[in-house]
Amino acid sequence: MERRWHARSEIDVFATLYVKNDPRPMPCRITNFSASGLFAEVPRILKPNQFVEVRVHPESMPERIIEGMIVHRRDAGIGIETASRFWAQALGWG
Repeated sequence: MERRWHARSEIDVFATLYVKNDPRPMPCRITNFSASGLFAEVPRILKPNQFVEVRVHPESMPERIIEGMIVHRRDAGIGIETASRFWAQALGWG
């Protein structure tokens, strides 16, 4: 059953993930996004309901921070619901 509210777009962008109260940043790879979230491949297991920041370093633009919460986990990575639905437009993705 499909539970998404917005259409997904495929993408392949490397970023850095910060989990609240964990001082260890980790590399991640954003593989798709929508107006309300994104999916990121991560190198270690993370649990749902943790607040995160995804820091993207677009070319010729200042670093962008996407705030959100992990809402689901799969073997390949995590689904993040973003705090703002306009984050993709700020990056020129949507």
